[in-house]
Amino acid sequence: MIARWMIAGFVLWLLVTVAFRFVGEDVLNSSGVSWLFMVLPVIMFMLTWGLLTVFKVDATDRAEAAGIFAVPGLVGGVYEINSFRFVFPDVDASLGPSFSALMFASYAAVIIAGILSSRLNTTSAGG
Repeated sequence: MIARWMIAGFVLWLLVTVAFRFVGEDVLNSSGVSWLFMVLPVIMFMLTWGLLTVFKVDATDRAEAAGIFAVPGLVGGVYEINSFRFVFPDVDASLGPSFSALMFASYAAVIIAGILSSRLNTTSAGG
């Protein structure tokens, strides 16, 4: 289970990074970041919840799976933050801190999805 969720998390991180690399200048601007703060964590929450459901992860393992799923993005995010100008050369460098906060809010949503999914399914199964 650990390897599968680690690989899935790496693939997600890579897709998001490549997407922001090539369309970042269009999306990551002062108004775009505000919009993304409202949308991206919700998308990540729903994506995680959906993956946990589709892959029929046992309720007792969902929090762990979501945590493992978030690790590659958090670790890769450290590199993105440290090398923001190199990774996203077309994006205004002053948006680096906003991007960092957005990224961590999104990965927090991944972990919260796992915890809530685990708690809600455990409660409903036992009640």
